[in-house]
Amino acid sequence: MKIAVIGGIGSGKSKVISILSQYGERVCDCDKIYKEVCESPDYIRSIDENFHTVKDGRIDKKALASIVFSDKEKLGLLNSLAHPLVLKALDRIYRADSSDIFAEISAFDVKIKDSFDTIILVRSQRATRVSRIKDRDGHSDDYINLIMESQLSDEEMESLADFVIVNDADEQALESQVEWILQWLKK
Repeated sequence: MKIAVIGGIGSGKSKVISILSQYGERVCDCDKIYKEVCESPDYIRSIDENFHTVKDGRIDKKALASIVFSDKEKLGLLNSLAHPLVLKALDRIYRADSSDIFAEISAFDVKIKDSFDTIILVRSQRATRVSRIKDRDGHSDDYINLIMESQLSDEEMESLADFVIVNDADEQALESQVEWILQWLKK
């Protein structure tokens, strides 16, 4: 079974993936796959043709982010270029073992919903998320809001999710929710 762990930036997807890993579950960070995709000459060429953000043969990720986080149409274009490549790599990883895999997906899009058997949403209050992102990355409020506005809302993601984890309490509460979902999935 392929299980997507989704949520807005700063919601705690990585923490959930870490807990799943501690429980011996197979996990995958799709951001790491995307970093590999960004090294592909064909993908680099495609980004250059569509966004003109390639410098010295490498994708200027800051320049690309400033374009796509301020224009949902451009974000959709980027997703249409990146998602098939990331999903293809995830499928290869899944088929290599075929045991359940939990995939952390930062740039979840309605169009990739059917690529997964189950979807787990990690939610958290906006103020908590902003605080986490500032502590982790040092981004400004404006930049954080730009990213958040470019993502699906919690309500949109919840309408796609099979399970919802609320990550507004302590780690023990988070772990309890992950345990419950694992028990349900293993039935």
